[in-house]
Amino acid sequence: MRPASVRSAEWLYLASILLTIMLAALGWDQAVEVGGVGVAFGINAVIVGFSLMVLLLTTRRGSTAALWVLVVLTALNLIGYLWQVWNAALASGLFGVVTSAQTALTLVATVLLFRPRARAWFQRLHALRHPATVDEDDDPDAPLDLGKGA
Repeated sequence: MRPASVRSAEWLYLASILLTIMLAALGWDQAVEVGGVGVAFGINAVIVGFSLMVLLLTTRRGSTAALWVLVVLTALNLIGYLWQVWNAALASGLFGVVTSAQTALTLVATVLLFRPRARAWFQRLHALRHPATVDEDDDPDAPLDLGKGA
């Protein structure tokens, strides 16, 4: 069973994806003005689809690779947000509030994925997927020889 922190992280990150969709709707006219309907729709669909895929691979399959992709996405989001704040470029009004909430949700969700029980869950799933193979003649307490058979 998934730890509570992983389940909570999933819900918080899903909420951040919903806020991303809301931001896309709020900025739709400007995005269409810049790139046209096809580009605006395509970029938003890729962002939402990729975020959802990485989230589900992380929280449902326990993929450590997806976890680190999620960390990178969160870091890029946070850097972009802090750049906006630093340069007084953060949108005012509803768009700015939703942007702040979306960034906070992704950050909290990502931190939850590194709680002790979540880390143990990821390690357990990784060990199940990649068991160490030991020959019958080998001493099970001996360190693995990674050069063997190469």
